[in-house]
Amino acid sequence: MDKVLVLNSDYTPLNVTSVRKGFVLVIKGKAEVLKQDAEKLSSSVTDFVKPLIIRLLSYVKFKNRGVRLNRKRIYKRDNNQCVYCGSEKNLTIDHIIPRSRGGKNTWTNLITCCSSCNLKKANKTPEEANMKMRYRAYEPTVFSSIISSDVEVLWDDFKLSFV
Repeated sequence: MDKVLVLNSDYTPLNVTSVRKGFVLVIKGKAEVLKQDAEKLSSSVTDFVKPLIIRLLSYVKFKNRGVRLNRKRIYKRDNNQCVYCGSEKNLTIDHIIPRSRGGKNTWTNLITCCSSCNLKKANKTPEEANMKMRYRAYEPTVFSSIISSDVEVLWDDFKLSFV
């Protein structure tokens, strides 16, 4: 795993960063290692712990902006399948509420759709076109498998350690 989970001083998740940046935060005394990898980071002089989860020692104010929206992430969220029929061919992006009716480019309004279902739906909502979605569109978090499946597993393990 080449990612490190960064927690704020109050143990709230901040972001995911590279092992190098996480290691630098620890070496500079700005963070502490909460969980380390069995594998070590080696130098010519000595070996260092490889951090998996670190906690910042001072609180950082932040504004949660969410995950950036792009085509590749929408396809990954929807498993590269049409939300209406399950096809994996001729995929495109569809607005649940059409743009002409005020639909926005948001995680909850964009889905993966095949060309034939997109033509069938046209400028209607799924209910008006009598088309049933197999699941609802959702906004992923920084720790979801859309970003990194390794981090999702690490975050789940960390949460379970408090139960």
